Amino acid sequence: MGRALIALAVATLVYYLVPLGTIRAADEWVRGAVALAGIAVLCVLFARQLRRQVRAGSRDDVRVQSLVLLMVLAVFGFSLAYFLVADQFIELRTRTDALYFTLSTLATVGYGDVHAAGQPARVLVSCQIVFNLVFIGTAAAVVSAAVKRRL
Repeated sequence: MGRALIALAVATLVYYLVPLGTIRAADEWVRGAVALAGIAVLCVLFARQLRRQVRAGSRDDVRVQSLVLLMVLAVFGFSLAYFLVADQFIELRTRTDALYFTLSTLATVGYGDVHAAGQPARVLVSCQIVFNLVFIGTAAAVVSAAVKRRL
């Protein structure tokens, strides 16, 4: 639990402190491409870790903790992607707005106060929805199975 809290604190600091000025000044399609590339890297990392977790079975050398860390990174990764294309959203102005939108999309709450208006933003939101269904759903099943084994 302590490591997870430390990882969350570090990820939050990095999220709020990473400089994005040059990228945000670029053309909207360049920003969208950078955001999609980051999401693609997250998907590859997540898929590799899930594969390792499934292959490991009941061995302790592959930890569920790494999946939890990847989920935290995914939330912040999508938030940064949304912040990069903030002009494609209604009411998304700050990194906190982007984090709020990511979490409400992940939780499938969707209050409607922040929503995608432009096509690049809708592509990113669609990517997150697919990511949530495939990767987060699979990770939840793997974590649940690991907890059952330990109990």
